[in-house]
Amino acid sequence: MKKILAFVFLLTVALQAGAQGWADALQLSENDYLGTARSVGMGNAMTAVGGDLGSLTFNPAGSAVAGYSQFTITPGLSVSTVTAQGSLLDNAGKPLGFEDTYKYRKGRMTLPNFGAIMVYDTRNKSGLKRVSFGIVGNVTRDYTNHLRATGTNDDNTLAGSLATQAIGFTPEELAGKFYATGAPTWEAMVGYQSGIFGELNGSYVGLTESMSAGPNPDVFLTDRIGQYYGLDRKGNKYDLLMNFAMDFNDRFYVGANIGITTLTYRQDETRAEEALSGIDYGNGFQSLRMRSAYYDDGTGLYAKVGFIARPIDGLRIGAAIQTPTVIQIRETYQMEGHSVAQNEPMTASSPQDEWFYNVTSPFRVNAGIAYTIGQLGLLSADYEYTDYSRMRLSAAYDSDYDYDFSGANLDIQDFLGPVHALRLGAEIKPMPSMALRVGYNLTSGAQHNTLSGQDQVISLTTAERRDQLRTAVTFGVGYSSPGSFFMDAAVRFQYLPNEYFTPYWYYTGGGTSYIDNNFTTPEIGAQSALFNALLTLGWRF
Repeated sequence: MKKILAFVFLLTVALQAGAQGWADALQLSENDYLGTARSVGMGNAMTAVGGDLGSLTFNPAGSAVAGYSQFTITPGLSVSTVTAQGSLLDNAGKPLGFEDTYKYRKGRMTLPNFGAIMVYDTRNKSGLKRVSFGIVGNVTRDYTNHLRATGTNDDNTLAGSLATQAIGFTPEELAGKFYATGAPTWEAMVGYQSGIFGELNGSYVGLTESMSAGPNPDVFLTDRIGQYYGLDRKGNKYDLLMNFAMDFNDRFYVGANIGITTLTYRQDETRAEEALSGIDYGNGFQSLRMRSAYYDDGTGLYAKVGFIARPIDGLRIGAAIQTPTVIQIRETYQMEGHSVAQNEPMTASSPQDEWFYNVTSPFRVNAGIAYTIGQLGLLSADYEYTDYSRMRLSAAYDSDYDYDFSGANLDIQDFLGPVHALRLGAEIKPMPSMALRVGYNLTSGAQHNTLSGQDQVISLTTAERRDQLRTAVTFGVGYSSPGSFFMDAAVRFQYLPNEYFTPYWYYTGGGTSYIDNNFTTPEIGAQSALFNALLTLGWRF
């Protein structure tokens, strides 16, 4: 099966200072909604429901449904669980590297929602009955994900892969200026300057490697080594909504949002190798490590309009459309290398590179239907459509930055396509002051095509498309006091598509192409799940 998406993203990050490709644009544009505990508890199937601050992300008309003003704040907890192991197998069915099964769990506190809505009653008996204004912040993406993988290798090495990137460059170039014209990759320069590889008899050799004798020497891994791979991703994407909505005759609600998107994304990648106990590597090799830090901060702007209609008592129909969001990204990137041999440490770092560019996310369209069963509860269903092939990357207005994104934009058109999201929710009220909720989400993948072995764009198979499906189940409970206070709690269990990571490649052609067929480098498969817990505290007034 072809391995898609993740390894392309990480390889791009590793090989250049700045990583603006189709996978990066997707990472920054995709939504994964949180919000209030009531909205999450109902699977975010809120387009036709309204009346809740979490619903305004999906339909701005929802603020006019409630006949009262309200304020909410929602603290939360996100817990990432990732199980990783080598995914390339030998003839005996054992992983080729990273053979240990490593399950890693890590959590962090979040704030999925905050805000207030003010409702003004016109006191009209017909026509325009209420007008609402609001400022609300809802999380639209939680980037929490933490991966660890370990194992041994007796065939190839990160140090050797860095050495192959240096082929064709002089030691002076490797030790020179990072921004010099025609300079080697930053990985190769940091690896050389930190002692991870060096020059031996006119060839570049990794700290973990040896060179055979003779007129045509071979470079080979000295002995089995231990390997480690770690990837920490965290951050949030927020939509800060300035909302306005109107209620006509308690039958038709219309609203609009001006949305300000803010995002922070942090990725720290660590690749390490170490000497195993009892093995003499000859040159005193003890350990080495390459670390890359990749940070994105962005701000964008969009508009959204929507309506909710109540043609008969109990039935609501809603729809909304959101304009493309132009997100201005500030990206920073830095690499650090460290090695220890014969108890002598060496460390080197690249400069902190800074890039500015724009990501234009596509239109979003969502529709929903809800039915209220008297005072007993309600059922709701939502559908959302987003065509990610319409994303675009462009240069920011910065005189020091000039980059041609035409190739990346062609890749976006070639590889990505529409995403379909189905959200279902239910709320049952066993008593007037209590509500029980449940929800389900099913979201298709954005990648539709890949490259063949001959570098031709071909469609993914049905099985490969199915592997991208993202599912979530949610549960919630709510309490409403006789006074102004109300409280909701919810949990979400989300199951993410498998990801595949290639920590390093061997290069040919002086660093201009990759994948040396003499080596089968390791690949790591990761199964991820994300747990979210939310508690909404609210007051009506």
